[in-house]
Amino acid sequence: MVEFSSKRLGSFSFIFITITLVLSVFFINPYVHLKNLNSSEISLSTNGYSEVDLSFIPEIDYYSLNDSWYNPKIEMLIISPNKTDFIDALKPLRDWKNEKGVKTIILSNWSAYGDVGDDNATRIRKMIKSYYERENIQWVLLAGDAQDDLIPIRNVYNPDVVRWGEGRTEKVGEEYYKPTDFYYADLTGNWNSDGDGNWGEAPQDNSLGLDEISWIPEVYVGRFPANNANELEIMVNKTLKYETGPEIGDWVNRMLLAGGISDFPGGSDADGEYESVLTNYIIQNYAKSVVNYTHLIKEEGNLTRPILKSYFDEGYSTVIMAGHGDPTRYYIDPHNIGFTSSDASSCNNTYMPSLVYLDGCTMSSYDINDGSIGEILIKRMDAGAIGVIGGLRVTWYFEDDVNLEKLNRGNAKLFWKEFFDQKKFQQGRALYDSKVSYINSDYYTKGAGSTVYDFERKNILTYNLLGDPEVDIYTNSPKNAMNPFNEINYEGELVSIIIKDLNNSIIPYARVHFRTSDGKYYTTYADINGVAKFRLPKESNELYNVTITGHNLIPSRFDFTTDLDNIKPELIGVNCLPEHPSTSDMIVFNVEAYDNRSGIESVHFFISNNDFENYTYYTSSNGFLDNENIFTFNIDRLYPGEYSYFIYTRDYANNTNIFYEETFKFTIPKHAADYILPISLIVIIGIAGVSAFTICKGIKKYSRVIEKLE
Repeated sequence: MVEFSSKRLGSFSFIFITITLVLSVFFINPYVHLKNLNSSEISLSTNGYSEVDLSFIPEIDYYSLNDSWYNPKIEMLIISPNKTDFIDALKPLRDWKNEKGVKTIILSNWSAYGDVGDDNATRIRKMIKSYYERENIQWVLLAGDAQDDLIPIRNVYNPDVVRWGEGRTEKVGEEYYKPTDFYYADLTGNWNSDGDGNWGEAPQDNSLGLDEISWIPEVYVGRFPANNANELEIMVNKTLKYETGPEIGDWVNRMLLAGGISDFPGGSDADGEYESVLTNYIIQNYAKSVVNYTHLIKEEGNLTRPILKSYFDEGYSTVIMAGHGDPTRYYIDPHNIGFTSSDASSCNNTYMPSLVYLDGCTMSSYDINDGSIGEILIKRMDAGAIGVIGGLRVTWYFEDDVNLEKLNRGNAKLFWKEFFDQKKFQQGRALYDSKVSYINSDYYTKGAGSTVYDFERKNILTYNLLGDPEVDIYTNSPKNAMNPFNEINYEGELVSIIIKDLNNSIIPYARVHFRTSDGKYYTTYADINGVAKFRLPKESNELYNVTITGHNLIPSRFDFTTDLDNIKPELIGVNCLPEHPSTSDMIVFNVEAYDNRSGIESVHFFISNNDFENYTYYTSSNGFLDNENIFTFNIDRLYPGEYSYFIYTRDYANNTNIFYEETFKFTIPKHAADYILPISLIVIIGIAGVSAFTICKGIKKYSRVIEKLE
């Protein structure tokens, strides 16, 4: 019998433990099987992907794309009395709006809207709301006078006991209801939720935001206060001339500001109230970087009635008169008149109509007085105003409003900020957005509204617009647009252009309108930086007629024809993170694809661990106004195994391409925990074997000792 010495036993144990450790390292190291990642040594089939049926991938949604071109939504409503002569007078304006791309209809029969017992104002508002909810309504023009109830105005519960008259304060008794066209702009407020007839009634807690009015307008509203078709035709023709064939001259780059004195120093107001502080603020902060200006100031002696009338007749694009007023007079101080309704009716700024802001009481009370300054200016043939913003009733200011943030001064300041600073040159947009800015101002949100509720409410509701709200006001000599279609445009392409005039100046919010002979009608708008984007339909050799309009632009017309796109998309590269994925990792694939014609529509990622007999599918798409080239796919944690993938790409012209390479493979190793049991078993069996051998050796040795003793 061979002896098994302790030295040999130690050698055996050492060899056994060494082998066990080597096996453990081999099985536990998660990257041993990844050393040949992306190598052709990985034995996976390379053609399994070709048998995958891709017919389940949804088709490109050409229906929605084409629908936006063939069935554009209505953008503007013109509300007319149900009178043939009124409707006929409005048709040229409607046709021009449609020609430049503001899809417009005339509505005259509102009797079909509303319930039994509803008055006409309610029916008109419900009609506007119904179109707003299903179309793309932004603009509403009320084409009829409020005084004769041709297009009624809503009288809103709004108590008041004071008004200005001829430069003095006088008690006139309580007047509980005040007129406002804001009723047609706010389409979400209840206005008369309790049905008691108190329209727009204030709540018990006297807070502006909790009553029947929502205060956030949905549409921009203006009015042509026509008593008959002849007056309506005057305002329509003036608007058409202003937009389609403006008088070229310095007047479009000028602003006239008249700053009166609302109160002389003395008594409780030692410093007095000088509106020149407001007009100077407007100049310094908003106007002077955009337009030239003339500043008339009462305290400097250059603001008198003759001087103001003379300057007004010279022609200015924009005008503000700040001070006291009544329907027929603007006061340059509490005792002296600066401008009257007779001055308005005789003004000679022919073909140079202004946007006029009347910052004072009742100067545009078009619901009760055909002779108000505002109404006369808007009705003046070929002259006067293209738009008037003014109060229908009493307006208010606070003494010592050093920050120009309260009531009249806050309203006026924010209007010109929206107009000049925010580049909202469409007069209706500037007015209604300035009301929202006032509601959201630091002054108001810090609690002013709850303490001076009646005054805030009156001012917001009483300033309304006479004129077409969609009209864009000039601030410089209008020019033609540069042709932005100098490059080839492909069918299905996402086109991005910058609208500039012939001086290379960017045109913010420009309108780009397309038409084709087969009935396509589409309008897109540039952003504040003049960038306009649109996706063309999939149709080659299509001739597009384009009209570009916008701020300080003469309507400019161009055309282009689409080219065929028959080039397949390309794959630039694929990146996998992490580089060595494991069973515990979420895997991210970044796929870069490229198509320089119609652009990538979608990328589809297929992954399988059995040669695509089964697979997992991921997709990423570009929207109609997107043109991304990098597509990210987040892959769930995978089981151990060998995987391959392929990529399917498609462009907006429906050209497709499939990409598969030998490198599109990777391995997920088993987790270290998967090897603990077999390694443990090996160790246990080894230890048990060594132990058994040791015990047997001991027993044999013990037997020999016993034999010797015997």
